[in-house]
Amino acid sequence: MTIPDEWRARCPRMTEAGYEGLRALLQHTDAPRWNHTIGDRVGDREAEALETFREACARDPLEHDALPSDALLTRVDALRESTFDLAQRWPEGLDARTDWDAVPTCSREDLATRLVDFVPRDAPLGDAVLYTTSGTTGHALDVLHHPGAVAQNHAFGERALHEHALALRFEPGRPGTLNLCAQRETFVFATCFTVWNDSGFAKLNLPEHAWAGGADSRTRFLQEFDPQLVTADPLTLATMMELDVPVRPKAIFSSALMLDPAHAAAGAAHFGCPVIDFYGATEIGPIAAKLPGAPGHVLLLPDLYVEALGPDGAPVPDGQVGELTFTGGRNPYMPLVRYRSSDRGALGTWTLADGRKARVILGLEGRASVRFRARDGSLVNSVDVGRALREVGPFVQHEVHQHADHSVDVRLRPAPTLPVSVDQMRRALEGVFGPGVEVRVSLVETFGHEGKPRTFVSDLS
Repeated sequence: MTIPDEWRARCPRMTEAGYEGLRALLQHTDAPRWNHTIGDRVGDREAEALETFREACARDPLEHDALPSDALLTRVDALRESTFDLAQRWPEGLDARTDWDAVPTCSREDLATRLVDFVPRDAPLGDAVLYTTSGTTGHALDVLHHPGAVAQNHAFGERALHEHALALRFEPGRPGTLNLCAQRETFVFATCFTVWNDSGFAKLNLPEHAWAGGADSRTRFLQEFDPQLVTADPLTLATMMELDVPVRPKAIFSSALMLDPAHAAAGAAHFGCPVIDFYGATEIGPIAAKLPGAPGHVLLLPDLYVEALGPDGAPVPDGQVGELTFTGGRNPYMPLVRYRSSDRGALGTWTLADGRKARVILGLEGRASVRFRARDGSLVNSVDVGRALREVGPFVQHEVHQHADHSVDVRLRPAPTLPVSVDQMRRALEGVFGPGVEVRVSLVETFGHEGKPRTFVSDLS
């Protein structure tokens, strides 16, 4: 079978078996309303880098040193010459090797307002992919990513599965992985995961309107796909259980929002497989995962240095809650140095069941799972709320609060010199929440709560 040129460009390493399986998904009688086309864009160079990273993940210990590694410090030195951000905030004469705590930090707001300063001047942009985050922390970000860095996220998933004593066997041309969503609208597509043995991947939206044949088509398609792995956020996991979707994977990865342990246990019992809670961020990638017996999220990647910082920017002792701050990662377009994430937690060292020591994040305070409701009681996903606001116009941060009477208050911090239409914002959210829900929108210069908005709050959760 000849692979069309457009698909050869999207998936350079795809085999004929991989394409045959992909075509079967795209042309399936009960397929959803596909609305997007995407490939993994992994070539030989990216595949070789993934293999090297897999070896590092398998070799390097889970317990990190007190300071960044020599390799990471060397990389930081190089970034001082290649990024405007680091050149601007680096104190003259500072030696990071002897005074790491004095390296100035950066924030999510810095990324939101001056992304270009973080991109190395010598980075070729021909392979760049633009991601937009959901804005669950209040700052929606445009993030440049590289296909090779995205491919290396698979190594994180493999390591998490290994720690749960699971090894998935993906087959060329066979469906393997599903990303399920429960949103008003989202990208829906199928592609080939060449890094997972040319197996099929699909991102699907569960609501009936996303399927030409409605719920019956959804059921038949999911039954035939029969995924080994499902990824979803906690809200979608709840919807999966409510609909009793006909999938029985070997594992479910939950990410994007905080997952309550009771919710994870209920999902595991319902689908008969582990529900593994991931912690990560689009601008960083995957960071940590819940492992059996560990009291928190275990840091699994060797190229990421994590600190917990106090309000003064100094590291806090193990066991004390601070702002989680990151250096390193795999994204060549956004090499982060002491990036304050706005998420909070304590760091500690834990001994795993096999005697290995691992660094863990304890008491993670990340992006809470919030359930908004329409007047009829149906779920309104916070992702849809954030997207509706962003489509109207630019702003810096937002805070959305739904009260017990279903009414909604929205506070927006506008971007300097850029006008915001309060009426258009209100109408956009009225379209999301539906009839009978009053929406009020106001503009603010700053938020209380030490300047950090409570991005999504619902008295109906």
